[in-house]
Amino acid sequence: MGIAGNEGTAVTDMRAMFCLAFNCAEPVAEVLAAQAHETLLTRGTVIWPLPGREETSLILSGNAQEVAYGRDGGLLILHVLGAGDIYGSLMSTGGEDTAQIEATENGRAAHFTTVTIVRAMETYSVVALAITRQLARRLEAMRRRMVEATLLSVTGRICSELLRRSAAVPDRTIRPMPIMSELAISVQSTRETVSRTVSQLEKRGIVRRVDGGLAIVAPHRLEEQVY
Repeated sequence: MGIAGNEGTAVTDMRAMFCLAFNCAEPVAEVLAAQAHETLLTRGTVIWPLPGREETSLILSGNAQEVAYGRDGGLLILHVLGAGDIYGSLMSTGGEDTAQIEATENGRAAHFTTVTIVRAMETYSVVALAITRQLARRLEAMRRRMVEATLLSVTGRICSELLRRSAAVPDRTIRPMPIMSELAISVQSTRETVSRTVSQLEKRGIVRRVDGGLAIVAPHRLEEQVY
C-alpha cells in the first residue's frame, strides 16, 4: 500500500475512534476529523504539557499515564489512559500543573485546539456528554483511590487494584502480566511488598499466572482480602 493508501486508512481509523469515543454518527466524526491533526506517541516521552501547544487530544491507540513527581523523586500515578481517552488543556484546571502525561507505549493521538473541541461540545450534545462522562469517571477514580489510601491496608489496596483491573475482561485475566513495580506505584507501596502479596495469593489459589497474564481464579476470595 502506498503513502496515500496509508493516510486514507489512518483517517478511517480516526473517524472510527471518534465514533466510539464520542458515541457519535459518522457525519459528526467526519467533521471532527477535518479539524484534527494526528501525531505518533513515543513510549517514555512526555505528551502533555508541551511548550507552545494549547490543545486537547484523543488517544487513538496505545497507552499513557498521568503522573505527579514529588521533590524527593517520589512518583504518583493519577490516571491510566488508553484508546478513546482525552487529555490536555480541556482536562486541566488551568492553574500551574504539577502533573504530566507520559506515553507508556507507542501509539497515536488526534489533536484539536481547545477552542475547537469546546465548540464541538456546544454544537454536538453527544460530544459534550462523552467528555462529561470521562471527567466524571476520573473524579470517581480519584475519590476511590483517596478512600482506599486512607482506609485500606497495603494488602487491601493491592487486592482492590487486581479486582479492578480484572473486572474489565470476561475471563478475569489481567493481560499483560502486571509489572510489580508499576503496580506498587498505583497502590502507593513497594515492589517487594506487592510481589510478596501476589505470591501469597498464588499459594492460596486465589490468583494464577497464565501465559501472558495473571488470572483471578477466585474473585470472591480476593474481595474478602480487601477489608
